Order: sequence, then structure tokens, then C-alpha cells
Amino acid sequence: MFAVRIDRYGPAESLAIVNVPTPEPGPHEVLVRVRATGVNRLDLLLREGNVFQVPLPRIPGTDFAGEIVAVGSGVTDRHVGERVFAAPILSCGRCGHCLRGEDNLCQAFGTVGSTIDGGYAQYARIPARNAVPLPSGVDWVSGASFGLTYATAAAMLRRGRLAADETVLVLGANGGLGHAAVQLARGMRARVIAVSREPKISDALLRIGADAVVEPGQGMAQKVRELTGGKGVELVFEHVAAATFEQSVASLAVDGRLVLGGVTTGSGVPLDLKAVFTRRLEILGCRGSGRKDLDRVVELLASGAVRPHVQQVVPLERAVEAHRSLASGRGLGKIVMTV
Repeated sequence: MFAVRIDRYGPAESLAIVNVPTPEPGPHEVLVRVRATGVNRLDLLLREGNVFQVPLPRIPGTDFAGEIVAVGSGVTDRHVGERVFAAPILSCGRCGHCLRGEDNLCQAFGTVGSTIDGGYAQYARIPARNAVPLPSGVDWVSGASFGLTYATAAAMLRRGRLAADETVLVLGANGGLGHAAVQLARGMRARVIAVSREPKISDALLRIGADAVVEPGQGMAQKVRELTGGKGVELVFEHVAAATFEQSVASLAVDGRLVLGGVTTGSGVPLDLKAVFTRRLEILGCRGSGRKDLDRVVELLASGAVRPHVQQVVPLERAVEAHRSLASGRGLGKIVMTV
């Protein structure tokens, strides 16, 4: 089968276009004919090898959608021909955390496309538990656009205890994860200040639910305080990390919370501990999402309450171009590759 694979860490040009054997599903697995696969910041981090390193070679691609073409001998709840998308989080499905829908706390935690091969290929083999029926009326491209970003955003907002009428500062609002957070936070009746370095897309962010848009940089916290009457925000939705963390903490109100769900620009950050205890701040980590978060966003997608925005669709053969486009940070929403 045709695939795009990470054989060595490096720039976008280091992605390898390969022909590899089509995998066969194990007893509790299914084989999916991939029709579309989303491009996530995680894919770039895996390819670069600076923040995360996985055993190579690896076929990336956490988000993808397609139809099941084969099922393992022990699979009874999925069938050939079923339209599915990939649940991003790998877990045992049996422990207390998994039974409560908190798969991201499972000791067997992993992700499709990093722990195991993902959707940058004609076929992908995944646990049957991770093959989730795609809501009727949702096309392949949309089906490959929300699993990782929307579920992670929902988990982060839940972890951050966002409440109605609070104000949340969303970093990287023009990307897939930030875009999802803006939509979900607006649906929770929160006020949203979006952060984007691209002034040209400010109007688009306002249309999807942001109350205001600010640029990242040294003046970000001051601008946030001006917008909140000097108070600051109750919650910061942070996944950029090193490049923005100091200003993010400075944007918090007394008793404010910062939820951290990624470190796309690095993990080494300055932290004023005096500010933490004198302003009673909370720094909350969030690793991935639970099945209950994914189930919730599937409901919202099926009802039309949220709609992933796709900025670009290209064939898988143009994966290098897709990685470059995402790295530029100039677009709004997801990039999807068709297979």
C-alpha cells in the first residue's frame, strides 16, 4: 500500500513516500480503508523529534476516516463496510479510568499515529475500540477533522473547570485545537479572547464565537487586562507553551487557572512562583482526552452545534506541502489530506 512515513527526524522534506505491505488485523483489531486524514501539530512534532520521539519508522496520522474492510476474529461490534473515524487515544478499555470514560488516565495510554501507525496511508490497522461510527451526513474530510482537536479541547476545558460567564483566553486560536476551543467555550456561554498572530483572520474568529482577538507577544497580557477591566481571565487555554507561557500566566486573574495541553514551542519556561501563591493561581496539566469527551463532541458534530473548519484539502502525496502550510500558522482551522 501507499503511505507517507517518518523514517528519520527532520524537516517536512524528510517525510518518506513508501510502498509497504498492507497490514492484517489482529483478533481485536480492524483494518480501515483510509479516505481522508487530518494534519495535526502533533504530526509535525513527531516528525521533528525535538519535543516527542517515537520508535521509527512510524506512519503518522492521528485523525482519519474511512470504511472498515476487514475485522479480527474476536471483533463482534464492528463490521465490514462500516463508516468510521479513529478515536485518537489508545487505552485498555477495562480499567476504572477507561470505564469512567477517562481513557487519558489509563496506564496503557497512547495515541494513534505515534504509539501505533496512523492514517497517512491507504490502510490503517487500529483496535476495534478505536473505530468509532461516523455520524450519518458527515463526509470523509469532516470526519478526519475533529477527533483529536475537538476531544482534546473539550477535555482541556473540562479540566480547567470553565463555567458560564467566565472569560477564557485561547492560545493558538487559528489552529485546529484553538479553533475547536473557541467554538466549544462559546457553546458553554463563556466569554472568549482568542490569540492569533494573523490579523487577517480576526474577523473569522469573531464569527465563530470569539469576543475579541489579541496578538501574542510581550504586550498580550496588558491587552488582556485592558479587555477585562484590569481583572484578567479566569482560564487560560494553553498549548503553545514556551513562546507564550509567561504572558499567559500574567493574563490570569486572582484565583485564575491555566490548563496546559501541549508544548508545541518547547517545555522550558520561566515561572514566577511568588505570583502563583500570592494570586492563588492553578497550573493544570491535561494529557489527551477521555472517551466521554469524544462522545460529547461527536454528539455536537452530529447535531450541527459545532462545525470543523477546513482551510485546505490536498492529496496524501502532497504531505510535505501540508506540513509546511500547518507550520506557517497562517491559516484558520484544519488541513486534511485525501487518500
